[in-house]
Amino acid sequence: MSLKKEKIHLQQSILIGFLVGFGALVVSVLIDSGFQFHALIAFFNLSAMIIIFGGLLGVLLIAFPMRHIREIPTALLKAFGDYKDIDQVEMSMQILSLAQKSRQEGILALESILPDVSDLWLRRSLQRVVDGLDREIIQNIMDVELEEFSRKIRIGSRIFTSIGGYAPTLGIIGTVMGLVHMLASIEDANKLGAAIAVAFLATFWGILSANMIFLPIAERVKSRDNDIISTRKAMIEGILSIQAGEPVRIIEEKLKVFMTGEMEIDFTERQQASGGGRNKELT
Repeated sequence: MSLKKEKIHLQQSILIGFLVGFGALVVSVLIDSGFQFHALIAFFNLSAMIIIFGGLLGVLLIAFPMRHIREIPTALLKAFGDYKDIDQVEMSMQILSLAQKSRQEGILALESILPDVSDLWLRRSLQRVVDGLDREIIQNIMDVELEEFSRKIRIGSRIFTSIGGYAPTLGIIGTVMGLVHMLASIEDANKLGAAIAVAFLATFWGILSANMIFLPIAERVKSRDNDIISTRKAMIEGILSIQAGEPVRIIEEKLKVFMTGEMEIDFTERQQASGGGRNKELT
């Protein structure tokens, strides 16, 4: 599957997920109320929502430095599919092309085509190979870079996981505040039930926002980050294989280990379309 198609399917799955999740809640409320739509309005209590979302903003500012908070838009882009991921299939084809040229003309021949390598990290790592650095040194540098890269890109998922953990607690705090206020000012016992229901809306919004918004987004971002890291690991394997002068056929099989089934089909189709495929000499 191409990267563009994958993003479209990702956006569709998110939309369907929200529609199914929130739709189930709406239908449940309507069934319990005898399909009286005004019953839905009762769940939108302004003070409860201020406690939850205002409190989460405060927690966010306390728990994370501003440089981390600035990563939230990037995390949302990852979650909703517009983030510019690396096309793993295209990258694999590029590595095989570089490996083929290296086998035919030598490692130094790669220097002339390095400017055409789109990914900066791949280009920088290949430059080390061309410069003749020792394999162990190259691998150590790339491992350190990948570890730091992993730490940075996972900031977004950590933020949403943290917010998802705080939201239910803030909901309980809001409910306690509401109950205290209610018990201090209640005069009509007939209104007690309605007042308690309003007080518990803070807990409702805290649990709802955590389990249907923040934590699912955190898992989605984490999944996207894992895909990016997997692609980087495939790059490392390809670069070290080129440096070792391994046959291109072997490099191809190594790169396929990091692909999903759909990626492997797309990879084969692209090779065939470019005149490659199994009939091309990759030795």
